[in-house]
Amino acid sequence: MNIDIFIGSYAEKGTDGIYCYTLDTASHQLKLIAKTNLVENPSYLTKSGDNGFIYCVSETNEFEGSEGGGVAVLNYEKEQFTLVDIAATKGSAPCHVLLDDNKNNLYVSNYSGGSIAMYHIEDQGKLQMCDYVLHYGCGPNKDRQEAPHVHFCGFIDGKVCAADLGIDAIKCYDVNANDNKLVHVQDIEIYKGTGVRHFIVSNKNRDLIFAVCELTSEIIVIKQNGENFEVIQRTSTLPEQSTESYAAAIKQSRNGKYILASNRGHDSIALYELMGEKLKLIKIIDSKGKYPRDFLILKDHVIVANQDSDNIAVFTFDENTGALDFTGQIEECKKPVCVIS
Repeated sequence: MNIDIFIGSYAEKGTDGIYCYTLDTASHQLKLIAKTNLVENPSYLTKSGDNGFIYCVSETNEFEGSEGGGVAVLNYEKEQFTLVDIAATKGSAPCHVLLDDNKNNLYVSNYSGGSIAMYHIEDQGKLQMCDYVLHYGCGPNKDRQEAPHVHFCGFIDGKVCAADLGIDAIKCYDVNANDNKLVHVQDIEIYKGTGVRHFIVSNKNRDLIFAVCELTSEIIVIKQNGENFEVIQRTSTLPEQSTESYAAAIKQSRNGKYILASNRGHDSIALYELMGEKLKLIKIIDSKGKYPRDFLILKDHVIVANQDSDNIAVFTFDENTGALDFTGQIEECKKPVCVIS
């Protein structure tokens, strides 16, 4: 069986930055079948289940002569990429993009800008900005939390929720049905100085949220009870007495039994089993490269993007037992930072 794997990367203007590989699940081999230089620094991608479009950020500090980055819509067909649309995000260093196929909305997280740019997807995939929300505040880490830094948007109980590393909070918004704008409803406070980066909602127990914190390399387990959120566990993604490291991605196996997180610096993947409402660390394995920023969990494989060693590593994965093993397969890829299928 072959599966298409799309990679986003850090790529200078005019150089290839989005790649499509096929994964042969029998041989565990990746084969490059397409690439494009249409977008500068396409560091994060998402794919529509409806029209097949690929949406990606252009993580820059300047876009078409103005301060900020960009967001692009690409069509991928017959191993060819074409640019459908590209628009300004009005905030610097956009680093994540969230798609709502049901409402035809797109949400971009501007890291340096500390803001969320919201777009409605018009006919033929054109983007129309319909809202822009700026965060305020700072955190105790003067080097990394001098201002808001929106790193990720996801859905919690139907709300658009933004993980802000700079202010140690997940800010939650309703989408007003009348004017299609974001309405702030509440904050989920995270421990000060932890630097919340990404989160996932458990697909096994929808009341559980797992948030990964970059600055302290921790996973925070949050339990939802109606409109209330309570932290019920915080656990390290690193072994004791480890070197300087920064947690990056967090993902869940399809059956909900296992949670994985990546460590940049320690260069590893931490594997946890969900035991009731708490996480139990099973093992921490070498990522087979440097600075693993993102990874993809498939039914029986895990694909790891190692940014600083310019490679993608292929692991086998058993979602029933948690067995996670390196296949020996490594594919060269320049500065890979996002993996989707």
